[in-house]
Amino acid sequence: GTSSDRISRREAGFTLIEALTAIVILSFGLMAVTNLLIVAASSNAVANQSSASTNSASQVLEQLRSVSFQNLAIGGSLSTDQGTTVACNAPLVATFNCNDDIPGVGRIHTRWTIEATNPANPQARFITVRSDGTGPLTGARARAQFTTIRTCTNLLIGC
Repeated sequence: GTSSDRISRREAGFTLIEALTAIVILSFGLMAVTNLLIVAASSNAVANQSSASTNSASQVLEQLRSVSFQNLAIGGSLSTDQGTTVACNAPLVATFNCNDDIPGVGRIHTRWTIEATNPANPQARFITVRSDGTGPLTGARARAQFTTIRTCTNLLIGC
């Protein structure tokens, strides 16, 4: 009877070493899961701003397409602000940059250029629109850029 009592006492529970080993393994697993959640959250923020940038650039491009050809002022820059920054839903005739504040996503900053395609042909313009997310993790990772050509074939209106 005494040898079986000794065996059952030794196998009755965890030792301190086994408990500490289990805690260390569990800690590494929890750190990996936490890191995964952080990466997922930042990727989600970038994806939200990227979608918003695409939408904002598309809307600005459509607004510029609706401006009459003779009112398209040549100028602008994709890297620095030119003129006054307005809201993107405001008239865009006299400015080359705007901000779009989107609830739950943040601010999207949009710039555009309007260039003559060829000085000998004043009837065509290149329009390039670039929108960037302004979040702390996004920047150029949430960029959208579109380019189009506007032409005017009606010489009677002065283009």
